[in-house]
Amino acid sequence: MRPVGLLEICDILRAKPAGPASDARAKSVSTDTRTLMPGALFFAIRGPNFDGHNFVETALEKGAAAVVVDRNDIASQHRDGRVLLVNDALAALGKLAAWYRRSLAAQVIAVLGSNGKTTTKDLVHAVLKARLKGTAAEKSFNNAIGVSLTLLAAAPTDQYVITEIGTNAPGEVAALSRIACPDYAIVTSIAEEHLEGFGSLEGVAAEEFSFLPNLTGRATVVLSEQAAPFAPRRLPPGCRAIQYGMGPDAPLRISQLEHHEDHQSFVINDRFRYRVPLMGQHNVHNALAAITIGTAFRLEHDTMARALEKASPPPMRLNRVEFESICVINDAYNANPGSMRVAFEAIDQDSTFGRKVFILGDMRELGTAAGRCHEAVGEAAGRSSAAVIITVGAFARHTADGAVRTAGTRKRIYSFPTVEILQQKLPQLLQRGDRVLLKASRGVALEKLIPTIEAWDREHMATVT
Repeated sequence: MRPVGLLEICDILRAKPAGPASDARAKSVSTDTRTLMPGALFFAIRGPNFDGHNFVETALEKGAAAVVVDRNDIASQHRDGRVLLVNDALAALGKLAAWYRRSLAAQVIAVLGSNGKTTTKDLVHAVLKARLKGTAAEKSFNNAIGVSLTLLAAAPTDQYVITEIGTNAPGEVAALSRIACPDYAIVTSIAEEHLEGFGSLEGVAAEEFSFLPNLTGRATVVLSEQAAPFAPRRLPPGCRAIQYGMGPDAPLRISQLEHHEDHQSFVINDRFRYRVPLMGQHNVHNALAAITIGTAFRLEHDTMARALEKASPPPMRLNRVEFESICVINDAYNANPGSMRVAFEAIDQDSTFGRKVFILGDMRELGTAAGRCHEAVGEAAGRSSAAVIITVGAFARHTADGAVRTAGTRKRIYSFPTVEILQQKLPQLLQRGDRVLLKASRGVALEKLIPTIEAWDREHMATVT
């Protein structure tokens, strides 16, 4: 962020200093005193499990240019011009981000969709930074705080900014896109997610495409083949749509595709060869989204190919964890029915020798559709290449019942009510050479099983030697 004076910030936020006005200038923005740098503007955000107001003193002691609070008692305690009182600190953060975004010369790229946002965002950044200067969202910064911090982290000289826009309740995409005002929007997929709030697949699509009114005047919407049928027939005036995938309607289409143990190679339009060190055909499509953006920025194919060859997956997205006698595929960052299926497909494409073991936890926030969705995922697992299916959580029986329905007695299927109980039983279910998929919603914390698997491997190999 370029330096901004506190008087200007007060005007933007309609903030009231708690004491005599300061002539300090804010050089950056922070919501976490652990990473706060001197000269930062600290926003005291409140959440369900934390309150940034408890760290106002720490922020000032560490050299914050000012702190933005929405509690009168905090402001009255300080009587300091560096303490700025607003009605809502989170809304003020968004207001500052929206103001700063309008000052940027950079092209803003928003990545949306039910699945694949973070991977696609990282691949777009890998492609563009090969030739251009820009900023991308850290990790999965896709909520009101993350989108605002991403925009505010951009430098005045940046040529692009990549934001990730997520949602778990109606209205979030519209609100975040009003802050970001994208020049480019990528929609990776439309799938059953957060049905507790959206009700249906149509509700998910309506939410995801609610960004459209907030695009800039000559924006480009980049759509996967899967998402395209859900898009409204008419885009805002001046906007254009580009589709990517394997079909003939895609200007950039995959014409050849080969799966290998540690990478995938593909050809675009029978001419341009690429290689990505990622598992799963869905990640080839994510790479194609990045290439579509790259061509819009006039990058050459050989430049983009070199950049994508060095790509790596975000944490806990089909990450391989190799032990001496067993391999874990950690895809436990999040899950919905769509992402479950693409994970199964990725493992199906892996021709490496050994049993395939699926450990499947609950998918959260599916509302009244939860039972049906878990059974359908179980059915898909039963049809997959897995030899062993282990389900865990409140809906474990639904997933296991679905698996039995399609696999019958051809697969070994187990069900456990909690991860803790599974940790005790898992060593009895593993074999040397297994490839173990971990897949569940974030709240399940299925990655807690990795130390159990590592301990089993260590003990097993000690016994063998």
